[in-house]
Amino acid sequence: MDETAYLAVLEFQVGDTAEVEREYLVILQQVELMVLEHGSQGPPGPPGPAGGVALQRSAGEVLSALRAVYDLDGRAFYLDYRDAEHIDLLLGITLTAAGEGDPVNIQRLGVLEDSNWNWPPGRVYLGANGALTQTPADDGFHVLIGAATAPNRITLNLSDPIELEG
Repeated sequence: MDETAYLAVLEFQVGDTAEVEREYLVILQQVELMVLEHGSQGPPGPPGPAGGVALQRSAGEVLSALRAVYDLDGRAFYLDYRDAEHIDLLLGITLTAAGEGDPVNIQRLGVLEDSNWNWPPGRVYLGANGALTQTPADDGFHVLIGAATAPNRITLNLSDPIELEG
């Protein structure tokens, strides 16, 4: 037998008789573990969207980052505040740009930040061709996207569209 093999024989008496029953246990390789050093917690990994929900779709057209899109058959398209046919399909805000047919990351909830933004505090709405604006629509649909909480930050809170008369 290999020197790392281990054999155990268990014998026990059966009832009140002189009969002995045997069970065998064979371990062919005995592993010995030694803790050489206790490790410490590593640094945290890169964060995902801050408390948000992000997903990926295929771009149905060329898309820029930080624009509102709708989902139709797994493909993302710009949503316009006047688009009555697709207004109920609002998916979220693009996090990345994408060519037609390429994957695009989209966030639906949570905080979005961009160093190029300069928002005053207040509500953010859906504008033309997926643009974000702080000017509410006069016609089409009123769609609240969220609120600017800092010059470079929007907290998403996608709301149902409200049809405007006009």
